[in-house]
Amino acid sequence: MIETAVIAVSRVFGILASLAVVVVMLAIALDVVTRWITGASLPSMVEISESALVVSIFLGLPWAAVTGAHVSVSLLTDRLGQRAGRVVATIAWTLCSLTAAWFTWTTCSRALASTGLNEVRMGLVQWPLWPLRWVIAVGFLVLTLACVVNLLRINTGRRPFGADGDVTDDDNGDDNGDDNRGAPLPAPGI
Repeated sequence: MIETAVIAVSRVFGILASLAVVVVMLAIALDVVTRWITGASLPSMVEISESALVVSIFLGLPWAAVTGAHVSVSLLTDRLGQRAGRVVATIAWTLCSLTAAWFTWTTCSRALASTGLNEVRMGLVQWPLWPLRWVIAVGFLVLTLACVVNLLRINTGRRPFGADGDVTDDDNGDDNGDDNRGAPLPAPGI
């Protein structure tokens, strides 16, 4: 059940992250065209593109985690047996879970402080920063959940999200626990 929720939320975040990339592209293109025609920059385009960039990065992290789009090198784990591979993957996903949890804690603390101060960026316009701090915190929260789910999957004999490059393999409602048993277990970044 938590796996399905993590996949669903990550999918929505992935769509929002993709749309944010489009916003970055449009804001920059509109600013360039306006500057070429008028000789002056369009107000707020820098702030809009910076904000959309934050959304694209931090809402894209969970989707990358559940689809296996993160960078990983399997030089070590490919040479290990299944048992040793499971130990290495468990250690790696434990470290990833703890690191992501720490990032979540610190970014939530920063977002709370920023919200209390009504933090803004000074420029041609006062641009609120506190909502973006919450985007970062929520992105890390869902990333943490994805890492913990991967840790649980490995310790129940299943492969982590995205190990086969397609999260939909495990999202078919047929969770009989026999998906990819016996296959080498990839660890993040190893």
